[in-house]
Amino acid sequence: MNAITLRFALLSSTVLMPLTAQSAEQVGSGGSLPEGSPEGMALVDQAGLKKHAFALASDEFEGRYTGTAGQLKAAAYIAEHFMSLGLEALGDEQADGARSFYQEYEVARSYLDPEESGIEIGSEEFRSGYGILVGAKEAGASIEGVFHFVGTGSPKNLPDGDLSGIIPVAYLRAAPLTINNPTIKMGAGLRQLFIVQGIAKRLASKGAKAVLVCMGNDENGIPDMINMMGMTPEKHSLSYGGGMSRTQDCEIPVAFANAELSAKVLAALQVTMDEEGKPVQAEQENSVMGSLKLVVKEDPSFRVPNVVAFLKGEDPDLAAEAVVYSAHMDHMGMRMDGDAFNGADDNASGSAGLLEIAEAFAKGPRPKRSVIFLSVSGEELGLWGSEYFSENPSWALKQMVANINIDMIGRVADISGESEVSVTPSYRHKMYSSIGRRSAELADQLGLGLTVGDKFYARSDHYNFAKKNIPVVFFCDGEHEDYHQVTDHADKLNYRKMELIARLAYWTGWDVANATEHPQVIGKHRGWLGAKR
Repeated sequence: MNAITLRFALLSSTVLMPLTAQSAEQVGSGGSLPEGSPEGMALVDQAGLKKHAFALASDEFEGRYTGTAGQLKAAAYIAEHFMSLGLEALGDEQADGARSFYQEYEVARSYLDPEESGIEIGSEEFRSGYGILVGAKEAGASIEGVFHFVGTGSPKNLPDGDLSGIIPVAYLRAAPLTINNPTIKMGAGLRQLFIVQGIAKRLASKGAKAVLVCMGNDENGIPDMINMMGMTPEKHSLSYGGGMSRTQDCEIPVAFANAELSAKVLAALQVTMDEEGKPVQAEQENSVMGSLKLVVKEDPSFRVPNVVAFLKGEDPDLAAEAVVYSAHMDHMGMRMDGDAFNGADDNASGSAGLLEIAEAFAKGPRPKRSVIFLSVSGEELGLWGSEYFSENPSWALKQMVANINIDMIGRVADISGESEVSVTPSYRHKMYSSIGRRSAELADQLGLGLTVGDKFYARSDHYNFAKKNIPVVFFCDGEHEDYHQVTDHADKLNYRKMELIARLAYWTGWDVANATEHPQVIGKHRGWLGAKR
């Protein structure tokens, strides 16, 4: 789920929908389905959800950052699943007139050239294990000279004279964070970033062209900040339609070495730590020749994919209309210490739900209206993929009757418990629709409670459909301690909860796809099933 701003606000004010006497345990895998539920709903099960979530959230997919090899591998996985179900492609039109499963859009890409960039100190050369923040004037730097240790970068540690041709090495004292809390980690990372910006400014005033920052650990907030606001050899920076992925300038380019690389650099410079954890250099300074090459290149026409497929409805009069299911496949990529942001809940869980729902429609009874299955990239960067689809639809926009979006459905979180799901637009929202109301009725039959998720209204891909006046409903669990952390792993997902929510999404879309009337925005109400305000 997209964070929008550099904050991780904890949400409150949950409003629960009472559970029925029928427990959620009864409708889990192997349990009986509620009376009147569609036959295909049994095909949405925990086994399939688990298979897809474990695959997409594995290290093999490298955190699925938009445009990287890992995200392209995720797109191929999803496209192959759609093809195996016999769904029809709805992506870009090919030269022969046929459609592809991929819908590509153009972004501008800045990246560290993997062949020309690296750190060489003494006889050792390193092509990975570091990240950079660009300079205010120069994105990159290429320096050959003497590595010079400047301690913590305070004025008393800085050498006299011109630093041109010298590669300053600073040490950032930052204790590891023992609490896995997104808000705390973000705050700590920003404070450390401000310190580094000050160091870079002081070094620039003495003629330095770049700086290498070493650290004692990888759990201090900076590696997460570099992932969000910088570049690594494995992660580029993108912009789309005038909107940038998060970036941050320093006075001069700054390279951050991860803990493993830092230890090698400091050892080469004969720097040790005293009992208080302060860096101490040998009395006789060890001058080590080497180079710091940060070669940043630009590709203004880089292309990244969504994946789109559809199942044609069986009613000849209604098949031209479609219900759109959406979920984003992308996440945050690889951290500079080599750990992947696997994004199991965000959003391997929703993607797994999308794949299972597609299977239920493809193998179960066919609905009257058509159903579109849209897996988007660029969500974490600003809802880019769904924006592009909504602006360049491969299905007539006026014939899209509803959007059902699934993003983060596998955890007990701040605004949803084990048998609850947050929903937006809720009955409190002016865009509350007949889809949301019907979802509330069906959730009751499934034993699911609903909580208000309206703070997420503009934070996931349904929003781009809502802006086109298409009624939407968004299912989400909320935020938790592993949100946007490298600890968001598939073995932490609650597959029973995922099954219930994915079944709710399937049943909701099934009803919309077979209804006589179109869904409508119905405005604020006095409860999920209450009277209009």
